[in-house]
Amino acid sequence: MSMEGYLKALREAAEELRSIDFEVPIIFHDDADGLCSAAIASMALDRIGVRHKLYCVEKLHPAIVKLLHSKGYRLYIYLDIGSGRADLIMKCVEEHGSRAIIVDHHDPRRVESKRIIHLNPELYGFSGETDVSGSTATYLFMKEVSKLDDVAWMAVVGSAEIPGDLRSLNRIPLEDAVRVGDVEIKRVKDRERYLIKFLKKSWNKLSSSLTAMGSVGYYRDGPYLAVEFLKRRTIEEDRVKEFEELRKKKFNQAFAILAKRGLKVDGMVQWFHLGELFKGLGSKTVGTFTSMLSYRRICSPDKYLIGFMKFEKNLPRIGEIDGEWVKVSIRTPKHVAAEIRAGRLPSASELTVKSAEKVEGSGDGHSFAASALIPAGREEEFIEEFNRLIDEFRRSRKL
Repeated sequence: MSMEGYLKALREAAEELRSIDFEVPIIFHDDADGLCSAAIASMALDRIGVRHKLYCVEKLHPAIVKLLHSKGYRLYIYLDIGSGRADLIMKCVEEHGSRAIIVDHHDPRRVESKRIIHLNPELYGFSGETDVSGSTATYLFMKEVSKLDDVAWMAVVGSAEIPGDLRSLNRIPLEDAVRVGDVEIKRVKDRERYLIKFLKKSWNKLSSSLTAMGSVGYYRDGPYLAVEFLKRRTIEEDRVKEFEELRKKKFNQAFAILAKRGLKVDGMVQWFHLGELFKGLGSKTVGTFTSMLSYRRICSPDKYLIGFMKFEKNLPRIGEIDGEWVKVSIRTPKHVAAEIRAGRLPSASELTVKSAEKVEGSGDGHSFAASALIPAGREEEFIEEFNRLIDEFRRSRKL
């Protein structure tokens, strides 16, 4: 690991950010990690007087990146999203003569461009699966821009998606938040639990509430409400409850449908398609649902789990993309995850990126969870390529 190199890159990027005198966009993911990242960055830019506008993005895709970069900004800031499609971002900034800073922890694509500052800790030897969340990466960057000890708690909340006790880089905002009195560490059954003291809420419960606002409420200004709540250090329980109850209702409907008709099985893949069941909700909801489904009896622990839903073309504050698209979410149940760790199966992100490209889509993710946008009607081609790649991987290792 190169902590020294990582910190040097953060300081150099912060110096550039402090020197600008024009408005910048903050482009961020719609889950709790992305929302906390946006709130941290917004607080830092407020404090140094840099004007900024928020754009919440569910998934990066060539059409979406093109829309964002048609807005004419000179510098784009991507948070908790972007590394997996750094190639698309590079193409756009070079076409428009602009620049981009990508702060992310998802599996990165390496790009060489003077117009891209790529602040992904994975490029410096850290793991985005276990060591660092997107909000921690944002906090470490933005604390080089402005004093931010009072927002460290947000990075703790954003890190709830990473299992186990907070470790490595994630420990830095945790220690800062404890020191200023915003977070208390409790030990329960040999596991650390983190209490956000002034809200009297656990970090993971708050994370779940924020993800409901950002994903379920994507088309109802949920992400922007969540960022404002975080900046004000408060949560309006009635709004959160509204989104959580809608999610629960839709998930119960989906579970009932799948209990009746079961999952489809094709080779090493088990899959389902929800069509328009989640219409009006952000597409992140199919990822949350697929994660929950992966722990249920209906799901085989020995096969990759893939969920599909129709993707809505009109993106709030961003615009409308051409074509008809489907959101794909991939999860790795227990035995599959163990085989990936042992090197006997390929990672979810590797399979997803290549399968999506095969059908003219776009994907990214982590070893055990990934997602993509693909053209509607090409779902079975995606699964066919997914299985072909698994077979190819096994043959190459004679497994």
